[in-house]
Amino acid sequence: MKKWTENRNFDRSAGNENEKHFTGSKVEVRNNDVNYALRKMKKILERNDFQKDLAKHEFYEKPGVKRKRAKESAKKRWQKEVNKMRMAGVWQDRASGDLKYMKSKRKRRKVLDRETMLTNLIRSRNKQ
Repeated sequence: MKKWTENRNFDRSAGNENEKHFTGSKVEVRNNDVNYALRKMKKILERNDFQKDLAKHEFYEKPGVKRKRAKESAKKRWQKEVNKMRMAGVWQDRASGDLKYMKSKRKRRKVLDRETMLTNLIRSRNKQ
């Protein structure tokens, strides 16, 4: 009886001798110009958000706090998407049949602010 590993070749590097795979970031120093290489390295690390990653891993973060942060960022992304759709005229806000959702002053203010923001954005787009 054959093992399942005998059927396939799992060595992924077998056909790719010419390709070089680097882990991490590397910069080659040419003509003993270390300052230039250092500047290049800093730009690469900045582009990869290395500093943010270090700051994120500096202290332990509880799983609940991670979930909360991820949920807040997802809400922000969704709100951004909704605002884009509102600007394009694709998204229409639907009011429920009763005015119960606008009973509190804060909720009324939120709806009015959203409407004024949308009209101002549409006006500014039409002027351009």
